[in-house]
Amino acid sequence: MKYTLTLVALLSAAACVSPESHRKVVNEKNNLQALNASMADEIKNLAALNERLRTENRDLSGRAADAAWIADQKKRIDELLAKYGQGSPSAQDGVEVVQTPEGYAFRIAGGVLFSSGQNTLSDTGKRTLDELSKQLAGRKIRIEGHTDDQPITRSLWTSNLHLSAMRALEVANYLTGSAGLKAADVSLAGYSEFRPAVVGSDDAARAKNRRVEILMLER
Repeated sequence: MKYTLTLVALLSAAACVSPESHRKVVNEKNNLQALNASMADEIKNLAALNERLRTENRDLSGRAADAAWIADQKKRIDELLAKYGQGSPSAQDGVEVVQTPEGYAFRIAGGVLFSSGQNTLSDTGKRTLDELSKQLAGRKIRIEGHTDDQPITRSLWTSNLHLSAMRALEVANYLTGSAGLKAADVSLAGYSEFRPAVVGSDDAARAKNRRVEILMLER
């Protein structure tokens, strides 16, 4: 009997809600749902805007860093050209700074570093590399060995390509050993006679082409 009375009371209370009140509640509910959807869209738009601003900020920071890096590299190259460029009073015999398609490089005459047909560094070669290592510290470099166009006839090496690669390796070993450069910053290549500094087959051209170049990579 108690449960029956409770049910009757609930039904009576429900019956007391007018259609107008019901519509009002439904409208308020719909308005809240629309407001929630609008706020969700706004939050999504704000998140997208925030990510775009973060990306633009990273891009601007990267450009600023690149500009600073370029300015620093230009300053260092200007200093190298002033010290080792042609006509400089402090230029070392057999060493010059040259511009290549990949950047600036130290060009070192083969006779400064090695005896003819050998890949063992001379004392002069070691002193030269010690001096240059001060300018190379912290840079990414590639060491390139080059020979002239005369075939090897009496040597330990099977070809000029072999000799050019071994000379580049000897320079790399010295720079990453005694001179203290980081091995991770150093790569090497041997080009034999196939990338001459000058065209010609006379003694002067051949002497110019027997060389090691230390390329200072842009990155």
